[in-house]
Amino acid sequence: MKFTKFFALIAAIVALFTACDTTGDTPTVSGDIVLSAETVVEVNTPITFVVKTADGVDVSANATVFDKTHDFAQVTNPFTPTEDGEYKFYAVVGDAISNDIKVTVTPTVPALPEDTDAANTSFTHRILLVDHTGTNCGYCPQMMKALKEIEDGGEFHGKYYEAMSHSYANTDPAFSGAAASISSHYGLQGYPTLTYNFYHPTSSSYNAEHIKGQINALWKESADAGIAASTNLAAKSVVVNAEVKAAVDGEYSITAWLLEDGIYAKQTNATAEWMNTHNNAIRQAATTSPLTGYELGTLKTGETAEQILNLTIARDTWNRDNMKVMLIVSKKGDNKKFDVANVVICPINDSVTYDYK
Repeated sequence: MKFTKFFALIAAIVALFTACDTTGDTPTVSGDIVLSAETVVEVNTPITFVVKTADGVDVSANATVFDKTHDFAQVTNPFTPTEDGEYKFYAVVGDAISNDIKVTVTPTVPALPEDTDAANTSFTHRILLVDHTGTNCGYCPQMMKALKEIEDGGEFHGKYYEAMSHSYANTDPAFSGAAASISSHYGLQGYPTLTYNFYHPTSSSYNAEHIKGQINALWKESADAGIAASTNLAAKSVVVNAEVKAAVDGEYSITAWLLEDGIYAKQTNATAEWMNTHNNAIRQAATTSPLTGYELGTLKTGETAEQILNLTIARDTWNRDNMKVMLIVSKKGDNKKFDVANVVICPINDSVTYDYK
């Protein structure tokens, strides 16, 4: 009897210390339970955690949720965050430990602009150009010159929006991790390379007429979808509230890129002073896996879908006064891939309405 009580006491002590030890790394995920919640919420908005077994049984009522970003503190369910930022949570049910989830808590999400022509589905179409470049790239000024020639001509002004992916070298002041991830998606063979939308063949041609031909081949009289959006600059992020309206039935997705203008850095082999000032540099992406962003589901003509996106300002050296947001809506094609359907630019702390034709 004494030995039985002794071992029972030891087992209880071990169980107590095991249950209370949340100061180290999370134990290995068992895979028995899955934790989910909204990925982006406003500050002071409750987060409701859902915990399910592998076969779909809801065990949320039996789960204990912990906040890894704040000393593994136990939180309530629902949990109301009072500070913005990124949080990581995991849940425990008995001996089962869930996956980690990341929840971005944003300042107040800006209201969408009013759609004054709700029945309209005729949208201006713009394709996406990405110039994969770098300040240390000796051949890149030739692509810069060709793109400036097209821009200055004005004829193609309303047919595309351009982003600069400074991924050639991380010593480039305009380099970012997001740019490197975006460039890797395209499987570049060298620099500079100009890409069209997400899956159109790439080009290393510096010939302005060749580039114009590629733009014309992709441009449509009317886009498959339109985008309306509002943005809000916070201390460490830009919050985007976006809405997509379909002009053509289909499955859609959306993403956002944070761009910065006016980055001054000496360009190798520059032939003019303007080449040392770099605009439209990709600083951040709402997601790069997948590059096409968040799926919105199937939309019928005239139907809309909303998505909140968060763009983290990762470095204090990025100039908030020179930032803007590029929003890219994609439509799933016959090849089962999402490719660019339309692009808009939204200033910071501002909004853009649907660009009707």
